[in-house]
Formats: sequence, structure tokens, C-alpha cells
Amino acid sequence: MVERDVAQDQEQTLYLTILEDIIRGKISGGDRLKISALVKEYGHSASPVREVLRRMQGEGFVDILPNKGAVVVAANPNTIQNIFEVLQLLEPYFVEWFAEYALPESIDKLEEIQKKIAALDDDDLYGLRQLDTEFHGTIADSHYNDAAAATWRRLRTALMVHASRLRISPTRKLTIVEEHEALLQAFRDNDPVRAREVITKHVSGSFRQLSQQMRAHGLYNS
Repeated sequence: MVERDVAQDQEQTLYLTILEDIIRGKISGGDRLKISALVKEYGHSASPVREVLRRMQGEGFVDILPNKGAVVVAANPNTIQNIFEVLQLLEPYFVEWFAEYALPESIDKLEEIQKKIAALDDDDLYGLRQLDTEFHGTIADSHYNDAAAATWRRLRTALMVHASRLRISPTRKLTIVEEHEALLQAFRDNDPVRAREVITKHVSGSFRQLSQQMRAHGLYNS
């Protein structure tokens, strides 16, 4: 049992490390993930590397192809659009409940995350994505519906992976900060209607910004 727990911990650590390298852009869509190279790079044996690649295949982050091995899945506009369509359903669901029932300490936590976001350098895209996920994840995790929150986290991770090569402009970052502040005010006022309005605009704006980036990278045909 102890050995199995240690192995699972090692696999989870390796999974998170490779995932971070994809999100940071150190590993890009289309790159091959050779087991021998990963063993050397991350200091793990072949067995946990294979398990992590199988897990990433199941999550849609890599393809395992005959005679080619594992390949990182390239950004796909349809995948990103599908993710946003579900987020547009889940985010209002979470924020309406949060506006009515969140404890003051939960709002305080959001304010601390918001301060960190505002203080980030404009070129720290990884930091922005991580803190933005923490901000929205705090709202989702406060909800009583654990299944919905878990679905949100899976989708948010997938979004960070598939959108890793897409930039977030300084103008968009400023908008994110402003809309987070509007959300915080709605939470302080216990105003679920206003919270829903803000989050709907927030998610739609994020999708528009990513769509522009995808077109700039030639990921759309038109």
C-alpha cells in the first residue's frame, strides 16, 4: 500500500511537471514526447512516464500514434470553443450561488488573489493564467456541487493546455482585473443578478480574445 501511494505521488508530480511545461510553452503542440527523453529530462523511470502519457491521452492532451509514440495535441479552435460553451453555463451557476452564500473569508481570499493578479508583469502569462484559475477556482470550490466544480477544473486545465501558445494582451489583462473587481463588488453586495451579468461578459470577452489570437495564428480557416 505504501509503495503504491509513493508511486502514485511520483506519477502525479511528473504529470503536473509535464503539464506545466506544456502550459508554459516549453513543450508545444505537435512535439513528440519520447519516453527515453522524458526519463532523462525529468529523472523518472519509464513506467511512470508511460502512465502519465496514457493519462494525458485520456484527457486529450497527447495522441499516442503507431510507430510515432506520444505527440502533444495542437491547439484546436473547435476544442476551445466547446470548452467555453460549457464554461458559459458553469460560471454563472457558481457566481450566483457565491454572491448569495459565500463567507466573508472566501471573498477576502479572492481579494488577495486579485491583488496578486494586478501586480503581475504584463508578460507573465503563466502567472496570470495560474492566478486567474485560482480566482475562479475559489468560487467553484465554494459551491456545494462537487461534481460541477470537478468538471470546471478539468475544463479549465484543458483550456490552459490548448491555449498555451495564445497571448493575453495587456489590454485584456486590464479588463480581467476590472471585471474581477466588479465581481468582488457584486459579492460584497450579495447581488447574484449583477454577478451573473459580470461573469457572462467576462467569459464571452475571454473567448473573443482567444478567437482573435487563433485567427492571428492561422488556426481558423476564415
